[in-house]
Amino acid sequence: MHIARSPLSRQIRLLERDLGVKLFDRYPVIRHMNNLESVLGYEGTTEMHTLAPGQALTGHAAFRRPAPTAII
Repeated sequence: MHIARSPLSRQIRLLERDLGVKLFDRYPVIRHMNNLESVLGYEGTTEMHTLAPGQALTGHAAFRRPAPTAII
């Protein structure tokens, strides 16, 4: 597109006003980042809770902790 951001934003806002409906949710970037962080944390927790009963049944861990390393 050959339209700069400001004129495009203005045109979108005018269109929204004319249509009487919001076409986009305008949130600060940090809000989106916080939402993504929450989702990733939740998904990781769910995976861990899914894997733990399998280890109890089979005696084998689905994942291993990294071996401690020495820094010399």
